[in-house]
Amino acid sequence: MLTNSVPDTDASVIDRQSLHALGVLVPIRFHPVKVLPGRHPLGRAGDGMRLLRTRPYIPGEDNPRDIDKFSPPGDLQVMEWEDEAQASITLLVDRSASMASSIKAPIRNACMLQLLYSLWRAGDRVGIVFFDTAIREQIRAANLRAQMQQTIAALRSPHPPAVADVSSVLNTFVRQDRRRHSNLLFVVSDFVTGDDTGINPEADWRTAINEIQQNIVPVIISFELPPGIEGLMKLSDAERPSRRLAWFTRDRIRRINREERTRVAGLIRHFRSAGLDCMTILNQRDIYPQLARLARVRRRRKF
Repeated sequence: MLTNSVPDTDASVIDRQSLHALGVLVPIRFHPVKVLPGRHPLGRAGDGMRLLRTRPYIPGEDNPRDIDKFSPPGDLQVMEWEDEAQASITLLVDRSASMASSIKAPIRNACMLQLLYSLWRAGDRVGIVFFDTAIREQIRAANLRAQMQQTIAALRSPHPPAVADVSSVLNTFVRQDRRRHSNLLFVVSDFVTGDDTGINPEADWRTAINEIQQNIVPVIISFELPPGIEGLMKLSDAERPSRRLAWFTRDRIRRINREERTRVAGLIRHFRSAGLDCMTILNQRDIYPQLARLARVRRRRKF
């Protein structure tokens, strides 16, 4: 499905005007969103070192050259360093029928492209994996421009509607990814299942969570119906598939929005109980602030 977040041309997709057409926010003064502090290269060629912490000097065990020259004479401190490395990040993106609606698809696409841009600019290598009932397509490019162009081309290509199986796909991908070893997984989905059981990450995602040590970030794509859509509307469910006519009133719209908020709140509780950070996206304006908030949370936890 083509949406407003996938423009007609991608020849110069990295210039500011094209990025704005994609719904990607480019700050006037760019500060990369470092979701994994300490895993990024310095702003110059070659590997760098960053200060990890200081601790008391142990005579006979520590190299005197490592003593902090600013530490007081009676309390010598040793500086410990760690290598900075480029992180490998994967976006697992839901392309099921429930995500193909005209409400969710533009938000999902803009969210995915914003993540791609911000994480590449932070110095990481980012790949895309599309899925529904199984893994359908993987996109890994050598640079940001090629990654964005290939992703946009994939979004334009038609695909048959299917029901998402997030838990099965996540566990399968983690097993297949052991050689590449992604440092962080973003799972971009509405997390709507084909039945009423819902998602229980503590049980269903246990293998994946243990494998990559809690570095899974669910990105919940939600919606809020505006009051201006009142009247008779034709609804279609591509996952069943089925079609029906429904009369939308203000009260019905409020009930739908209330049920969606309740569903999302339940998902957030489940993810937090499993020890996972998550993002909730209702519209394009939420994407960059939510990503920046996630970076602050993970930075505080690290230190």
